Amino acid sequence: MFRIPAQRACCALLVLGWVAGHEPTRGGESSAVAGNPRLGPPAEPEDAHPQAVAAAAVGIEASPVDRETADDGGPPTMTQVKSRVCRVTAYCDRGTTAAGVPSGVGQCAAPADIPFGTRVYIPNLNRWFVVTDRTHRRFRHNTVDIFMPASEACRRFGRSYLECEFHLPVELAQARRNVRSVDN
Repeated sequence: MFRIPAQRACCALLVLGWVAGHEPTRGGESSAVAGNPRLGPPAEPEDAHPQAVAAAAVGIEASPVDRETADDGGPPTMTQVKSRVCRVTAYCDRGTTAAGVPSGVGQCAAPADIPFGTRVYIPNLNRWFVVTDRTHRRFRHNTVDIFMPASEACRRFGRSYLECEFHLPVELAQARRNVRSVDN
């Protein structure tokens, strides 16, 4: 399933940390979706990457490698940032994702060139997602499919073409380069 053990560890830690932060409300739906008919409340300010937000505000792209503070308060980690406009859709399929974890709020499906565990920031939605599933190859590597708990919410969300920032940890980016060099 995972080509590199680092991908498995990174994906598991990111998914567990991101999904655990969403607690159910009285209606049974996640608190991340309860406040907004399209998606949910905006991301916490500390979730936003400061350099990317500042760069977007002045109309320039963030640098290809940025520093982010670790969730545990440890030393900052390096990430490689890829930005591109993607078709953003929603899905509500329950079950196990391609990464082997149960699907849930805060997760998304992305093209095969984006490794599992990569964090995706969509500025127009002001939300972060973790890649735990794959989109079909017929979508030409430009579709991000975000998870929503109800099919009605997915229908309301519809389809949009939005800029997506893919924050790939540098160690995963380096591991992908190593795998590609072995394959060639």
